Amino acid sequence: MFNKKAQGMPMNVIIIAIIVLVVLVILIAFFAGGFGSIVGKVRDLFTGTTTGQARDAVIQTCQNLCDTALTLPGYCKQSFVVDDDSNPDTKPVRVSCGPNSATPVSTQEDEKKGISVSGNLAVDCQVAC
Repeated sequence: MFNKKAQGMPMNVIIIAIIVLVVLVILIAFFAGGFGSIVGKVRDLFTGTTTGQARDAVIQTCQNLCDTALTLPGYCKQSFVVDDDSNPDTKPVRVSCGPNSATPVSTQEDEKKGISVSGNLAVDCQVAC
């Protein structure tokens, strides 16, 4: 019958299309919320200090840290920013996991955001800090 061969797209066109899509996504992110908030959210994601976490979620995280404290350090030094009332007018507070953990330290970024140090969540853990 007919023996036609299709012509494929050159690899250069595909690479340029991918680069254009990446630049487009970056521009949309910039105009939608600015890079400052995006960078802050990504940094908070990897450092474990997401602003305004719910108290119940932080207590569960502290319990998990306590359970793994013998093999993985983290319970004693970890602190979290907790939003107690979900009210945007009140500032969240920085807390540590339990009475055995170190007292949380306020950073310059916390002071800029109005976050105060509030002590600990009293998650009982038998790990000596």
